[in-house]
Amino acid sequence: MKRLTKQSVLGLAVLCALAAGPVVVAEESASTPGATPGAAGPELVAVKFHADWCGSCKAMGDVFGDLSAKLDAEPVLFVELDLTTSADRQQAGYLMHAMDAGAVWNEHGAKTGFILLLDPADMSVRGKLTKEMGFKDMVKAIGEARAGA
Repeated sequence: MKRLTKQSVLGLAVLCALAAGPVVVAEESASTPGATPGAAGPELVAVKFHADWCGSCKAMGDVFGDLSAKLDAEPVLFVELDLTTSADRQQAGYLMHAMDAGAVWNEHGAKTGFILLLDPADMSVRGKLTKEMGFKDMVKAIGEARAGA
């Protein structure tokens, strides 16, 4: 039996996310300007814990999409976990476990209204973005998290 690497599991997680529907994933592709074909993968994974009923999520507005657009040429994988319903939470949990981020899910999966910055090598938390931060501070935190990885 062939053993899966973290990178292949991450790729599988992206495919599962695309097929699942409620989970939105945006990743730099080889056709994106600045992308390197055959690149090793993202340097950082930004995971938004979102629910439609969450006040903090509403306060953050479209910042996740804005971050993704601003950093579209950077090696950052943006993953949005929809935690609105129990079915959505179950799918989000499956995705996090497939990404080998089960420990992160176990600690943060019941909460919403923030973005965690994860090191894709070991899925450790490198930073946390919240509604209290301005957009420029969030971009800076992502840069610092990438530099620290």
